[in-house]
Amino acid sequence: MDKSLKSLNQKGFSLIEVLIAITLFAFFVTAFLTSQGYNVSDSELSEQQLELQQLCERKINELFLNPPKFQNILGTLKETKTFEEKELSNFEYTLEIKKLTIPDFGQLFGQKGSVNQEGKSAYQGNYYNQNSGGSRNANLEKLVFEELKKNIEKIVWQAKVTVTNKETKYSYTLATWLTNTNEKVQINVGL
Repeated sequence: MDKSLKSLNQKGFSLIEVLIAITLFAFFVTAFLTSQGYNVSDSELSEQQLELQQLCERKINELFLNPPKFQNILGTLKETKTFEEKELSNFEYTLEIKKLTIPDFGQLFGQKGSVNQEGKSAYQGNYYNQNSGGSRNANLEKLVFEELKKNIEKIVWQAKVTVTNKETKYSYTLATWLTNTNEKVQINVGL
């Protein structure tokens, strides 16, 4: 009889082994459920970001199809509105349109001490020393640049749309360039 009892004890699990197995199982189940919870949360955030992005793209496309009247914008136009659709009442958008600004000629080519010596030597032109023989070319290039700058600043506008969910305060921003097709380009450079 002793032999049969010994053989039964050797085939079964002890209480400690069972407790260790249950603890490991509980740990892995807890880790799995926690990671699934984060996946659901990340999926909801991704879905909301996608919806915000689509609304931004929609507003940008509306700007391309129906551009604003650029003559009425003196500096920067910034307005915040809500969407007209009832199902989008939780969202608002901010539209910002401003003129493109290009740095002046001296800043670009190192005049007036605005750039260090390395910046001046990187460009082969002689824009920062008007006493040299090449000043006629430098002056002509400066006139052409200034005229080009005026034309670009009249024609190209910066537009930025930010859509915000009013409940969660998440937002998404897209920016683009708009062209003013009503503006005339001046190509006459006075010499």
